[in-house]
Amino acid sequence: MSTAPTPPSSHQQPGPGSPTGPFPPPPPHPPRRGWFARQSESVRITIVGAVIAGVFSLGSAVLTAALTDRGDEPADAKASGQPSPTATTGTPAPTTTAPEPPSRVSSDAPSSPPQESGGSGDSPADESAPPADQAYEVSYDKQTMSLGLPPGSDLGTIDFDAPGTHRYTDDEWAALEEKADSGSPVEADLTYRQSFYGVLTLQNGRNAAQLQPTDPSEKAEDCARAARVGGFTEAKMHEWDLPAKTVFCVVTDKGNIARVVITGFIGGDSGATGEPPTQIGLRVTLWKPRA
Repeated sequence: MSTAPTPPSSHQQPGPGSPTGPFPPPPPHPPRRGWFARQSESVRITIVGAVIAGVFSLGSAVLTAALTDRGDEPADAKASGQPSPTATTGTPAPTTTAPEPPSRVSSDAPSSPPQESGGSGDSPADESAPPADQAYEVSYDKQTMSLGLPPGSDLGTIDFDAPGTHRYTDDEWAALEEKADSGSPVEADLTYRQSFYGVLTLQNGRNAAQLQPTDPSEKAEDCARAARVGGFTEAKMHEWDLPAKTVFCVVTDKGNIARVVITGFIGGDSGATGEPPTQIGLRVTLWKPRA
């Protein structure tokens, strides 16, 4: 028996744009990009440049290390890669001490005190000057003396080592100075001459420092230290610029230390030109180096 075909339906099928029709498929997602791809072009160029620079720096460091590695490692660095004798044998290995180079000075050796220059100029202190830290003993203490100014060309002298004073004519003093040139020094430490100026002079081979009355130290070590520094050579007494209580520290030609204090003046006129004192009163203490 034949079956007649089904007649077409009179209801129209909904089209693609019909509200009741199926939704169109969603558009495909764009491919996912990595972090680097999401950066701007300028940032990517900066990152690539930094990576290239880092690669060159690393390569340079490796090349430098390869060229400079000559095997001259420190002794303790080489030993760290080797087993110690203690670990293999159980007994400590004997240690050896390398001798010090000859030029190295032991820290236990006493250091010499710095040398000080005596007087003015660049010449070193006189060889007769003892070191400032030398121990001393009193030879005489606060002995009263007087240095006179003779008239004319004569001169008065004082020797602190003796102690004593002496008056010489100009010819006698010239003969003594001539002997001094041949190696026989004069005994006088100070001379006082020239009736108009009254020149007080420290003789060669001595060192002396003039201290103000405000420097009251009476210790031998302090006086010796000041004398070694020096500074005093002569003074013109007609100017009256050495007041009473002025102190002189003197290193004599025999290496003794004299502390000389001006106690006063006799004669002269401080208000007139060319009238120096005819006598200078002194009080002297002398120390000798202790053997």
